[in-house]
Amino acid sequence: MATTADCLLRICEDMCDNRQFGRSDGPFSLNTTGSYRTCKLYMEKHYITLKFQELRHLLNMFHVVQNQLNSYIAALPDVMTYVISAMSSDTYVEPAANASNLILYTRLFEELKTIM
Repeated sequence: MATTADCLLRICEDMCDNRQFGRSDGPFSLNTTGSYRTCKLYMEKHYITLKFQELRHLLNMFHVVQNQLNSYIAALPDVMTYVISAMSSDTYVEPAANASNLILYTRLFEELKTIM
């Protein structure tokens, strides 16, 4: 995901300077069209056309999603510890005092009980 965000930053800069840009990674490619500050995002033979403003919005969203993903990855050990203790209990188990506050442990407990 970080690579995609870096690619979007580069393509936005190149579009501002009226330069061509292209990047491919397997079936995925991203290329400027050279007209009206647009680019095409390809997945194999299918593509969508994005305007400059849409790319800027997508770029900003990628950073938000990347930050959220990093936070959840950091919370993974707390979640695993909680799951291990909650799986053996019939009543709600309070998370450790230092557990991540990004996780809704009450909801997680309810979900765990539906699969038990």
